[in-house]
Amino acid sequence: MHRFPAAVVALVFSVTTAWAAEVDSVMLMYQAHEPGIAPYASRILVTADHVRMDDGVDEGDYLIFDRKRSLISSVSHGDRTVFEIPQRKISQKPPMPLERRSEQLEVSDAPKIAGKSPQQHQLYVNDALCYTVVSVPGLMGDTVQALRDFRHVLAGEHARVLPTMPADMQQPCDLALHTFHPDWQLHFGLPIQEWDETGNGQMLMDYRRSFKVDETLFNLPESYKHYRSDSL
Repeated sequence: MHRFPAAVVALVFSVTTAWAAEVDSVMLMYQAHEPGIAPYASRILVTADHVRMDDGVDEGDYLIFDRKRSLISSVSHGDRTVFEIPQRKISQKPPMPLERRSEQLEVSDAPKIAGKSPQQHQLYVNDALCYTVVSVPGLMGDTVQALRDFRHVLAGEHARVLPTMPADMQQPCDLALHTFHPDWQLHFGLPIQEWDETGNGQMLMDYRRSFKVDETLFNLPESYKHYRSDSL
């Protein structure tokens, strides 16, 4: 088999990568877990203008949060569509009382991250334990803010469809975490581990403060059909 000289390979690589414009981002790589399925990767890329969420594969389906427009766009390559979630103000009140209580637990022998000690917090709603998060306070403040903004936009969509949800499917924990207090777990810093009482959760496996990526990862396919749920 013919082998190219190392210098030639290096030159081709440098020329190829030079063609692709890169942007600096923060990268978070979580391992997510849900009951009944194998753990999977969940990657978050954050820039000043966008947040991208995917499974760590550049060519797969992905979600873009436009931070300037407060618009979520979910891209599906299979049906060549972009599902849009715009920012919506939540005007209704919860359909049931949501008495919240937070507790901080001592984290013993936890190694410091970026010189900061992790903290563990638990959320109780109507005296039932709903969620636990281990966070690093003060770490990557802009990234945490971007994720808080994202969750507030997503909460607006949850609130929009709430009147169509049967009353017996409305649970206090879900209502608090996904609609009426959607950024609770981000009040304490960057989550490094989080889980709910049904077995859903994720753990931070890697993070980079300065991660170069192709800027086209934050683009939306031009030929795909765009739609919103309230337009169907």
